[in-house]
Formats: sequence, C-alpha cells, structure tokens
Amino acid sequence: MKKFFKKACLIIIILISIYIIYLHTLYDYNFYSSLIEISIPMFAKMEEKDTHDGFHGDGEALVKVYFSDNQAKKFETKINNNTHWNKLPINEILQNCINDNITDEISVPIIENGYWFFLDRHSKTTDKYNYNEMFDRASSNYSIAIFDIESNILYIYSLDT
Repeated sequence: MKKFFKKACLIIIILISIYIIYLHTLYDYNFYSSLIEISIPMFAKMEEKDTHDGFHGDGEALVKVYFSDNQAKKFETKINNNTHWNKLPINEILQNCINDNITDEISVPIIENGYWFFLDRHSKTTDKYNYNEMFDRASSNYSIAIFDIESNILYIYSLDT
C-alpha cells in the first residue's frame, strides 16, 4: 500500500509540474497565436507588458516576439498565406489606437517595412476584421499586430475595456 501511495504522489507531482510549465510557457504562445491567427514559434523569445488586472480583466498588453532569421522567414510565409494580414503602412486610425493607449512602459516604434493585422474581439462584432465597428460601442476588445521584417520583431498590442 505504501508503494502505491508513493507512486500516486509522484504522478500527481509530475502532473502538477507539467501543468505549471504549460501555464508559464505554452499557454502564452497559444494565446497570442490565437490573437493573430498565425502560430508563433514555440521557442521564440517573448517579452510581455500587461496591465490586465483591472475590473473584469480590463487593461492593455504589448507582447514583443523576437524571431531568428529562419523563424522570421517561415512566419512571413504564413502571413502571406493569410488574407487578413496587410502590408505596411498601417492604417492611421489603427496606429492612433496604439499610440493613444500606450504608456511609457508599453510602446510600439514606427515601423515602415512589414505587415499588420487587426482583430476585433468584442462580443457584438459582426466583422472581426473591420476596425470601424469598434467606434460605435462603449467598450473595446481588440488586438493589433505589427511584424517588422527588418528587425524580425512581432508586436502584439491588445486592449480590453
């Protein structure tokens, strides 16, 4: 009986460890990949600034994903196969959405060579790729991604109000 108990405890500890590893690594990659409709390479370096600790999870986040040259080429191929990604320059309205909401800790530089993507995540949206609808509502839930092909950095900005 003691051997069974020890094995059961060991299995539980292993499962908890795997779950914690998933929460701290794989979850972020899967979550941010879902916001941009393209999978982010699992071992690309990722930096995150997040203020989503407000009422009902309100806040903003900026994630920077640093790609190697090989990862960037594969990512750009995926972008070209997705009809919702657009070549820069980004629409002025969306650039202002990023610039008007960012703080000193959260910023996106001006990028001239790359691609951009918009996703309206609001529950009442009728076209999740149309940014014009978000101005007719009291709250906003959207994501904007910009991929800089010169520096191989992907910026994902999200706002939830």
